[in-house]
Amino acid sequence: MSGRFAPRSRRETRAVVLESLLRSGGAFRPLIARDAQLTEASISRILTELRGEDIIEEIRRPAPYVGGPTALVTLSKNIAIAGIELSNDRLSFGIGDLAGTIDYVERMPASPQLKQSEFERLFGNCLATMTQWTGKRGISIRQAALSIPGYSSANTNPIFTWDMKRLRAFLAEVLEGVPLSITNSVIAQAAFHRYSSTAAYPIEGDHLFLFVGHGVAGVVVNETAPIDTFSPFELGHMVIERNGHACRCGHKGCLEAYTSLKAVSKIIGIAESEVLHQGDGFIEALDLGDDIRTSLRERLFLLGLGLGNALNLHPVSSVVISGWPSLMPVGDRDAILEGLDESLLGGFDQDRLKLSFIAPSIGNDPQAALYYAAYCFVRGGGLEAKAEPQAALGENA
Repeated sequence: MSGRFAPRSRRETRAVVLESLLRSGGAFRPLIARDAQLTEASISRILTELRGEDIIEEIRRPAPYVGGPTALVTLSKNIAIAGIELSNDRLSFGIGDLAGTIDYVERMPASPQLKQSEFERLFGNCLATMTQWTGKRGISIRQAALSIPGYSSANTNPIFTWDMKRLRAFLAEVLEGVPLSITNSVIAQAAFHRYSSTAAYPIEGDHLFLFVGHGVAGVVVNETAPIDTFSPFELGHMVIERNGHACRCGHKGCLEAYTSLKAVSKIIGIAESEVLHQGDGFIEALDLGDDIRTSLRERLFLLGLGLGNALNLHPVSSVVISGWPSLMPVGDRDAILEGLDESLLGGFDQDRLKLSFIAPSIGNDPQAALYYAAYCFVRGGGLEAKAEPQAALGENA
């Protein structure tokens, strides 16, 4: 065995190979070997095992260079996963494959002050419908993920003040036999942008990912760390105006009450449900007058103000913003820089802080949770959750 790399268990080795495929959407064997830091002989044995389990497939493609490989390795479309999201005042269930394609979706209205008992009732009804759909088609769910605003591993949630132990016990009972991971909504969004091939991510390296949708939340992304180890924070519940607009968390003057998609929908005169229906094109479809654009710029300024305060506590060199602000004209987005300049220690300096924007994928829930489920599946090496790690498999094993 080469001394360059630490030994990996069978699960860990399979996981690094599968995550490479999830990130790339498909690759030839030499690239997989390089990403996984394994010999091509080891990669060949691992891929043979994964192909035998119908987790990967190989498609013939023209060689990338003379004498190069012709078999493109991709994740199998036969692995069914489920993504479940509580967001946008609705509970969404979806079933798809590891590439993010959704074959089934159901969305049910949910109150912004949803009680835990009501959530359990909604969840049970949606689960019954989904189970009926999978049963008719003989589909077995290999991994599920649930994303909830404000969720953390601690038994507290600033948005939904539920009993988290009761929540986990309820889910374990109704989803018996289905591996389930619960995560914060912004973590699911980070997974969507890391693994989705729909658009190029604007930066590489560690950065702050800020999602401005129904809520306003962020997460510091460590490119070398697993997504499920990230720590989210609810930027939207930073109070910026005493006795200001009411927020769903019960306080007044929260940043979310001014900059969320719901707050913006009131300014542009379109119901949030219609915004979700129109998706990422909702800004382009509007004829924004000067008064509306001025109001939106004021909200973007407040977003920059809150972001600058957060960066004072946890400095980073890059920020990626996803959500309705990324759909605004570049000139209007400068209002965020003005807010940063007034709140960030030392003011905004483009040589010290890089600000990027990425399309938000509005109204596509539960796609983010589906990508998180895909991540959880590959992170487990495609093995059953109850399976124990087997003998170590190093580079030359």
